Amino acid sequence: MCAVPKPECEEALDRLFEYIDHELPEDEIDRIGEHLKECPPCHAEHVINEKIKRMVNRTGTDTAPDELRARILSTIRAGRPDAAHGR
Repeated sequence: MCAVPKPECEEALDRLFEYIDHELPEDEIDRIGEHLKECPPCHAEHVINEKIKRMVNRTGTDTAPDELRARILSTIRAGRPDAAHGR
């Protein structure tokens, strides 16, 4: 993520799984998709989350259990440089 997180980054990252699963209205999918194209750090998060989803799908289930998803998200957020600043 950027040294100074932008609101667009926060929205894109907060809605990333919904974006990946196409669970957002088309205008939000377009807006987040444009942001991901323009923001390398957010794009990198998107790539990582796509890989996680593919790995989970290989287990034979459509979605990860809520507890696993929460642990994965927690791990990802803890690894972000802005996590030390309470974001």
